[in-house]
Amino acid sequence: MKQNENIEDESEDKQLYVPLFPMRKKPSIGSSQISSQSTSQSTQMLTQYRSMQDSNEKRELEATIIKELMKDKRSSEFYAVQENWISQYKQYLYQNGERPGILDNNNCTQYIIVNEAVWIFFKQEYKAYPEIICKQKHSRTNDKRSKTVEPALNRQSGSNSQSNYELPLIGMKNDSYYCYMHSGLQSLLSIADLNYFIIKYIQRINKQYLIDKKKANIVSFTWAYFELIEQIKASTIPIKINTIKTLIINQFHPKNQHDCHEFLLYLLGHIEDEILNFNKETKSTYINFVEQIFKGKLQTNIICQLCKNKVKQIEPFLTLSLAISQSKTLEQCLDEFLKEETLKDYKCAKCQSTCIKSLQIVSIPSILVLHLKRFQFLPQCHKNNKTITYPIEILNFGNKTYRLRAVIVHTGNLQSGHYFTFAKRYHQWFLFNDETVKAVTKKQVLMQAAYILFYQINENP
Repeated sequence: MKQNENIEDESEDKQLYVPLFPMRKKPSIGSSQISSQSTSQSTQMLTQYRSMQDSNEKRELEATIIKELMKDKRSSEFYAVQENWISQYKQYLYQNGERPGILDNNNCTQYIIVNEAVWIFFKQEYKAYPEIICKQKHSRTNDKRSKTVEPALNRQSGSNSQSNYELPLIGMKNDSYYCYMHSGLQSLLSIADLNYFIIKYIQRINKQYLIDKKKANIVSFTWAYFELIEQIKASTIPIKINTIKTLIINQFHPKNQHDCHEFLLYLLGHIEDEILNFNKETKSTYINFVEQIFKGKLQTNIICQLCKNKVKQIEPFLTLSLAISQSKTLEQCLDEFLKEETLKDYKCAKCQSTCIKSLQIVSIPSILVLHLKRFQFLPQCHKNNKTITYPIEILNFGNKTYRLRAVIVHTGNLQSGHYFTFAKRYHQWFLFNDETVKAVTKKQVLMQAAYILFYQINENP
């Protein structure tokens, strides 16, 4: 990658040719010769790749093949490839401390620079190729870049909103006790649907209402989250968060340690309130995306053991807080949460007999947030560090299956501790620990003493 690391330093006369159909410039390597110009190891990988069904494993192997092809010394030309063609390889670059591409300031499209062999690989394997028009002369002094055309091929890994709203892997500077906020935000930022709704919401209301200072105050938390997304997209180094800190200062004093679960409820609660208030103020009907993504509904049933009188109540939930003292697995925690219990301090309104309480899930969320109750304050302050195992691929909940998206971990005790997050982006798990972002394995993710878990529903299990 040394050849293309300093693409912005190239002279005015250095041209980047990007083949189109018909090709402007014939590749120096024949499009059918990808196997002959590869090593024996690459050839074996290509054979394995072509025999695999589309899956995360195939995408990971694709990244490895691209890495090998990028070593080809005979590929003298480099092309700009739009990121949703090459998201796995993009993460390889991040993991190795290399710059993943250049940013088009006009339409915020991310490019990855690849060599001729990789471009041919796309053309050969997908019977199509990234149709990108890249600026022919590029330097620091002339920063206008041409717009791109979306790939004509609808690849599975780039066909839905999630791949388009995955964010770059950027750490967050911690100059005080803000690890709780960073962990909560990095988990939320890993939910592409939330990124999508926040971006579209702010863009639409700004376009329709030309947000003035008064209206901006109505959506201050939502606007701050949108600004955070834009800040991350524009940065290549750890960022410092200011606006959200200012908004939460009355509830979360910067000189004290705070609870990440409390912060998540506070932030999402304010964003939802802003959506509802803005709709009321402007007589709009914008979708409540917090409800759509995070909220489920829980029905409480209280039945008299003697006269069978039944009282029921349905309430929404944003997160479920689960006791862990009687359980070893997350599934057991959920079973314990939903199991029937005899009420000691409640009597039937009709006959004053003992009642049984049960909980029933009547509506499930797209993102299921599970909070493990590790902190106990009565009769004395205590943290339960008990290991609770949890699944990474399949969690059964409400007749649906979920897959793990993020895990927030707390180390230390009630008086002094630290938060960090493991989150999945671009089909890969990463550790987000304030400024530090690094790739980790599934095994490392599953070894944690989880505090908050984010599960995403499998739409097509």
